[in-house]
Amino acid sequence: MIGALLWQVPLAMAAGWAVPRLAARVLPEGVGWLILNGAVSTVVLAGLAVVAFVWLYGEAGDVVWSQDPWHFVRLSASAAILWGPMMVLSLAGLPKRWKEVVW
Repeated sequence: MIGALLWQVPLAMAAGWAVPRLAARVLPEGVGWLILNGAVSTVVLAGLAVVAFVWLYGEAGDVVWSQDPWHFVRLSASAAILWGPMMVLSLAGLPKRWKEVVW
């Protein structure tokens, strides 16, 4: 149990840092775009968490398909405690890299 968490926690935190940075390469600079980046990053990270939980449940057998789909959404929401703070810190660091828009 503990061994499984040793790779999942850093991976979720790294994703929380990387997804907003990758989205910032595509989105223009600006406060409104920064807010959109946060919304898009939240949806992407929640989707990644759902996929991860479906995959982890799938390793247990056919149990995954007997679960309610909202069960995985709830698990994803609870996983936000891992990637959420990293996402916010990553978003907060983006304006210092802006070249065209003044914060």
